Amino acid sequence: MMKSKRFQPIQEIAASSAHHLSRAMADAGLKVTELERQFGQLETYRDEYTRKSVTGGAIDAVRLQNTRSFLDRLGEALRQNRKNLAVARAEYEKRRSAWSDKRVEAESLSRVVDRCRLQERQAADEREQRELDERASRAHYLARDLLFP
Repeated sequence: MMKSKRFQPIQEIAASSAHHLSRAMADAGLKVTELERQFGQLETYRDEYTRKSVTGGAIDAVRLQNTRSFLDRLGEALRQNRKNLAVARAEYEKRRSAWSDKRVEAESLSRVVDRCRLQERQAADEREQRELDERASRAHYLARDLLFP
């Protein structure tokens, strides 16, 4: 069996695995993007709420306590979102690294398969040339023997 045919299924598995890892990395990237968007919205909302509550004029004790309580909850939501974002970024980086490693492996195997195919083609061409040379040589000797018995 030719080397290229033995390596090709391995290369195809590596390429398929790289493709799946690429999709997983893209999904992880989308999650990071979504969490970043949510984090930005929470920050914007907190900043606007703070600005409005400060410029709202006179404030009674109950309203001040409610405002502080709400800002504390927003702060906690931001901290939790920041944690989730850090986890999502780490997951994305892990998936990106796995994809990158598998992609390099698949590309290396592809080069091996290509090199094997080239060597097989060259060997086949050399065999064919030898056969042609042998036929030409036999024809030459046969013609000589016929002409000069």
